[in-house]
Amino acid sequence: MGFKVYGIGSVQVPDNVGETIILDGLDTSHLKLIYDEHEDKDFFNLIGRISYFKKIHNKSECENPKQLRCWNHAGAPFLYAEGELADDSDHPNAQSAAAMIKFTSRPDVIDDLRIGFSVDGGIMERRDSAGNPTEDKEKGKVISQSMVTGLSLTVKPCNPKCVLWPENDLTKSDMAAVPPKRYYEALRKSQAAASFNERVSKDLQLLMKLGKLNKSLTDYFAAFTDMRCQQCGKTHRFFKAGGNIPNACDKCSSQFSLSSIWKSLNK
Repeated sequence: MGFKVYGIGSVQVPDNVGETIILDGLDTSHLKLIYDEHEDKDFFNLIGRISYFKKIHNKSECENPKQLRCWNHAGAPFLYAEGELADDSDHPNAQSAAAMIKFTSRPDVIDDLRIGFSVDGGIMERRDSAGNPTEDKEKGKVISQSMVTGLSLTVKPCNPKCVLWPENDLTKSDMAAVPPKRYYEALRKSQAAASFNERVSKDLQLLMKLGKLNKSLTDYFAAFTDMRCQQCGKTHRFFKAGGNIPNACDKCSSQFSLSSIWKSLNK
């Protein structure tokens, strides 16, 4: 079974460009797929499926703690979504996406970097502030009629409210409670080292890698890294920490996959 997530697919508040998607005007009849950073050109970027979704207009419509958590974060009508990634089928981009979500859900990382949902689909009608239909993008900031065909996992959701969480919240796990250095020191002992491959999770192997750098997580993420655009060849240099991680090339506008971002963060 693949890695499961849940979160806010769309929310009825202005996004980073001032547009607001009206929940009741959002057609979800074709919502089935999860993509990698708005890329849907091939199977590498189709990384999972939406297993369940529901429009929630107020707190009373929340049926479980997951939906209530999303409502408390959104604070407005939103599209609740659950999904499953194809990481258990050795899909490389899905595995990278799962690793990114696990890693960025940890308390010591979540303030610097977070994965979210972003809507893939089309706009059928825009309205201006007075409620009149318009085709002018600058005036028509209210998306009154639209369709969503999939949700993309992205490091820069257009609406910051559209966050997601792992099905099993990592904030309650040993990974969150024990500092990475203690894992590293414990694994250096002979008994742990002898059974490393059988007993250590992928997340723990990542902590091993960080431990070998002899740096704290803060130092690690303060460093620079780079990522090369596969379309035009431009190299993008950025801090590993937080807000300036690019999700698209500023020269040719090609989207970076989560796999590329994950590799760059772990250089």
